[in-house]
Amino acid sequence: MSAQPIPSSDEVVRDSVPADSGAVVFPGRNEVAEEMRQLGFLLGEFRIEYTNLSTETVTTGTATCATRPVADGRFYELTQHIPVPGIVATWLLGWSDIDRSFACFYYDDWGHHGTFTSPGWVDGHFRIAGDCAVFGAHHRFVDDFTLVDDDHFVKHGYIDVDGNLLPGDVLHFYRI
Repeated sequence: MSAQPIPSSDEVVRDSVPADSGAVVFPGRNEVAEEMRQLGFLLGEFRIEYTNLSTETVTTGTATCATRPVADGRFYELTQHIPVPGIVATWLLGWSDIDRSFACFYYDDWGHHGTFTSPGWVDGHFRIAGDCAVFGAHHRFVDDFTLVDDDHFVKHGYIDVDGNLLPGDVLHFYRI
């Protein structure tokens, strides 16, 4: 195998696009998507009262949650601290101009992870759906958020089992 010749400076491929003026022009950065306003209800700190319907015996408890803008407001990072079973779960949610939907990424300190999408608010519901690797298996989940008022929203979580959505949990978020 012979060595490839080194390209001359006129042949070097660049990451920029030359402008008519001859100046190097880099792609521009878009403004924060208007669609991000749909997630404003998530911003702040919350006390959570939850009911876990996915265990043999229904359990209840409390947790906390905080959501803050990251990446100059292009994403929101929602972090839940759930004392029982002792898990810190993080969601990253942002609008994808390319996909024309919200992209949502999940991970926690137990090593679980998942990817979800949402069209945004439809008929009073903000639903995200996707696949997650949790507790040793892959599962499909749907989370359905509804607003009660400016300081209270509810999430109904569902687990997709053979095309049937089974209730998994109900979380009430109260702004603190």
